[in-house]
Amino acid sequence: MRLFRWSTILGGFAVVQLIVQALNAVSGFLVVRTLEKPDYAWFTIASGMSAALAVLSDSGVGVAVTSIGGTIWQDNASMKGLVQAALRMRLKLAAIASVVVAGISLWLLLRNGAGLASALGLTALVLTPIWQISTTTVLNVVNRLHSRTRQLQVADLAPAVIRTALTAALALLGGLSPLTAMAAVFVAHLLQYGIVRRQVLPLLDVVPEPGVIEAYTRRIWKMVRQLMPSTAFWCLQGQLTTWLISVFATTSEVADLGALNRLAIIYAVFGGPLGQFILPAFARTANRRRLWLMTLALLAGTFAFSGLLLTAAWLKGDWFLWLLGARYAHLHQELLLVLAGMAVSNLAGIFWALNNARAWIRRVWLTIPVTLVSQAVAVFLFDLSTVKGVAGFIIATGVVQCCHAFIICGLGLTYPERVHAG
Repeated sequence: MRLFRWSTILGGFAVVQLIVQALNAVSGFLVVRTLEKPDYAWFTIASGMSAALAVLSDSGVGVAVTSIGGTIWQDNASMKGLVQAALRMRLKLAAIASVVVAGISLWLLLRNGAGLASALGLTALVLTPIWQISTTTVLNVVNRLHSRTRQLQVADLAPAVIRTALTAALALLGGLSPLTAMAAVFVAHLLQYGIVRRQVLPLLDVVPEPGVIEAYTRRIWKMVRQLMPSTAFWCLQGQLTTWLISVFATTSEVADLGALNRLAIIYAVFGGPLGQFILPAFARTANRRRLWLMTLALLAGTFAFSGLLLTAAWLKGDWFLWLLGARYAHLHQELLLVLAGMAVSNLAGIFWALNNARAWIRRVWLTIPVTLVSQAVAVFLFDLSTVKGVAGFIIATGVVQCCHAFIICGLGLTYPERVHAG
């Protein structure tokens, strides 16, 4: 009966996630197919800077809330104190990160031919929704820890519908541009913020005990101090390929890489169940055997999915490239390499997500020198002025990162006291 119940829940959630990702794919491919290459290059840079800002303004706060919340999720007063402490910290981090991201965004956009007005407008749309994104991220942890399936589905589906509808309308009316495409994303963020806030705040309609917020602030800050160097580093890593090709190649190559990266929407199907169900369950469980089973099952599923995807791309690459439009129909070899890089990065991301969920983050800073050494070697092996070269760079360094994450996860499953943040 338990297996049937969980299969029903996950099956229903998976269907909704497929719909959400399909809608996101439609809006993303509409942007790819409609915008000219220079315009799409600017949209790629702005989207990357928005993702970077979201990561920098978190800097491990979300990991701390999930890890601490996994032990107190049934105590609404304690959760209220934890959420308030997290929001205060994210506000401070967001203010600092916004200054850094604004400068980089303007420089990259201007360097790639965007006019001053366009660069300022796109950067403003990158910065404006950061408080809504931060609040949504923290509040959604409460939904996940309580396994509130319906609320999670609504919070994912409604913004996807609105963004797709706005993007399609703009494309049909001839008004789709980098600025309007980013504006559609902004509206979707606002809607999701309103929905999640309305869902979660009634659960937290209690007054935390005196000193609780300060106590949780100290605990969150302790974890953030350990995670911040690696978080900032991974933020740079997440945008490194876009920045490298923006500096060393032409605007056309930036657009090519950005278009191929749109196919990462395929792996986002994994991200829904992983973030909403598997990681909270992984954070809550105290059974060592169950942790092993969950890890092995996730690893096997990831390998099977990636293998099927790469096989399909090798046999029917034209189908994938058709989604991107005629401007990108020549990227056959690049397609396989980029998808292989996504597969490796996805696997590393899953291992790090499991590590973070259990607070297996002691000495996590070691990932920085390990990655830098691998990248220093890869720089001499690959031509970073081409999409193929950048894809090879991603694969080579991703394998090293994956091995490091796997070792940490293995130690956590076997000797958790060696890697737990305490």
